[in-house]
Amino acid sequence: MGGGKAQPNTLLAAVLAEAGFSHKGFAARVRAEAARIDHKASPDHVAVSRWLAGGVPHAETVRCIVSVLSAKLGRKLTNPDLGFGTVTPSPSHDSPADSADESAALADDATQYPTEVEQVPEVMERLTDGDLEDRPFLVSAGWSSATAPGVITRYLFDQPRRLEVATSPTASPGIEVAERIRSTIHYFLELDFQYGGGHVRKMLLFYWKTEVINELRRPYPEPVKREIFAAAADAAEVLGWSAYDAGRHGLAQRYFYQGLRLAREANDHLMGGQILANLSHQANYLGKFNDAVHFARAAQSATFGRSTAIVDAMFLAMEARALASAGDERGSVDALHRAEQAFDRSDPSKDPTWIDYFDALELAGEAAHVFRDLGKPNETRRFVEQAIDAVRTPPRTRAFIGMVNAAGALKSGNLDEAISIATTSLGMESSLKSQRYIRYLADFRESLALKHSEHPSVRQFTELLHSSYPTLWTPPTPRMAANQEKARHEESASAPDIPQQSRSTRQRSA
Repeated sequence: MGGGKAQPNTLLAAVLAEAGFSHKGFAARVRAEAARIDHKASPDHVAVSRWLAGGVPHAETVRCIVSVLSAKLGRKLTNPDLGFGTVTPSPSHDSPADSADESAALADDATQYPTEVEQVPEVMERLTDGDLEDRPFLVSAGWSSATAPGVITRYLFDQPRRLEVATSPTASPGIEVAERIRSTIHYFLELDFQYGGGHVRKMLLFYWKTEVINELRRPYPEPVKREIFAAAADAAEVLGWSAYDAGRHGLAQRYFYQGLRLAREANDHLMGGQILANLSHQANYLGKFNDAVHFARAAQSATFGRSTAIVDAMFLAMEARALASAGDERGSVDALHRAEQAFDRSDPSKDPTWIDYFDALELAGEAAHVFRDLGKPNETRRFVEQAIDAVRTPPRTRAFIGMVNAAGALKSGNLDEAISIATTSLGMESSLKSQRYIRYLADFRESLALKHSEHPSVRQFTELLHSSYPTLWTPPTPRMAANQEKARHEESASAPDIPQQSRSTRQRSA
């Protein structure tokens, strides 16, 4: 700025108000226009505030501002109309050097529960752009525990806006749009189950950018918007899973949060509960066990009286896994028992389509994870045997369960069997693009190294693992550190018996 104090740009403020843009939304449109004309500028909401305060951006950026507002209002605007007059270049106000600060601001903003649902397409546009461009700050962003309580509270207690238009949505073309989004996401989900999130992530990102975001911005009647929001929440949930599976954990959490806001506005309680359960799954995986418990219980609270038995079973299974990871055996087994009871009451005719995957095999797989984390090798083996079907089990699930089985065998002292199972899993699924699967391999390798690093078969397996995954790296996660500490102090005595309420006990007595 020059020597005199800048005066607020009231002309720009008036036109922005007429256009109805938020600062973030306007900045996103200006960035898109800059990219279209190949102008290297990355303004964010802070830059917009500077312009309104009297700051003068680069001449090419002003050109983008004029173009965006002219298109929005449907009339040709000029520089003086927006308070810029004669503009001289001043690249320091929005230069690419600010892109790291912009990414940092976005990473912070996206971990908040959006106050208005209209913020979601703007945030998602910026997140998907950063994801596709591999912006380091977003790609490397981690899990935020600090925001979890606030997000849970806002989701549980905020209310969607009341509809003032009582029209039926069935006649609107927007309903067809919602169904198209759901059908496309179902196709992506099938690919995800077969090959892992790494195979579908970029397709999902492009679909969000080119289709879903645009539909969220269209002026449909309010009842139709609810249908679009519900379908988009489904899409955000799958995008979050694919980012999670690809190891982009900060992005995954942020995608899930945006999906939560869409589900809340759509009044889709079951989808909101599913996303909360996904957040529990991710937090558990990252060693954030308290967060995992809270998200799983929030899923149950959010859907109380509105859920189906099979959905309840899935939510309870997430709670059981989180409690097992935290070392709460009694609570974990009790939650698993309640999950089994709910599953036994299930009526498939009442279930939403997205829960179709959660069958008896899936529940057995969750139980296998529970008993693995509780250090119960015999129970782990029993549920692993129930979790695999030669025809119905998809490759990704088979790969995960295979490594759970290997971990259980190692825990029971059967080194050769453990290595054999892991080798078979590795041979079948070495092309699986999933950072979570690689993490299972890394955990198993670490467990082998604790006590058996010099064993010939262990060295042979390590060489095979390195040849299949040459870039394999073991992250120093809280879960792994806890498991290592537990292994160092383990007694040779057998583990205590499982309480009588678990399904495994009922089967053993039968």
